[in-house]
Amino acid sequence: MSLDRSFSTSAALSRLLARCPALGDDPRLLALASASAAPSAEDVAAVLAEPLLHPRYTLPIVGCFLPLAPVLLERASALLRTAAPALLVDSASSREEEAGEGDTRVVEFYLSRGRGLRLHELACLALSRALDLAPYLLR
Repeated sequence: MSLDRSFSTSAALSRLLARCPALGDDPRLLALASASAAPSAEDVAAVLAEPLLHPRYTLPIVGCFLPLAPVLLERASALLRTAAPALLVDSASSREEEAGEGDTRVVEFYLSRGRGLRLHELACLALSRALDLAPYLLR
């Protein structure tokens, strides 16, 4: 956000990609960043909802898109609601692999490996970090 309180999704995307270059490997995010028109809040939320749950990207995403934090968290929680039954099961041991820097589809990554409880833990971590940056989200 600039000093005059204007917010540009295009500028925020550029800032995010500068802070987290590995996110540039996601074709959806790259397409959004290279679009000629500024993407809408819904477009941004659709692309960033899953990476928001990645421990490495929660703070940069919320920090760059603070005005859109409610929309981002709503979209992420909607993704988690669709996966709710699988969140109660963790068929793998705790030593299984974790999502790497390039794994932006976090929900898909953990559910495909039967690690719903780990995904639940990461979602709780992401929410607590987002609330620390934007306490007004508690409402």
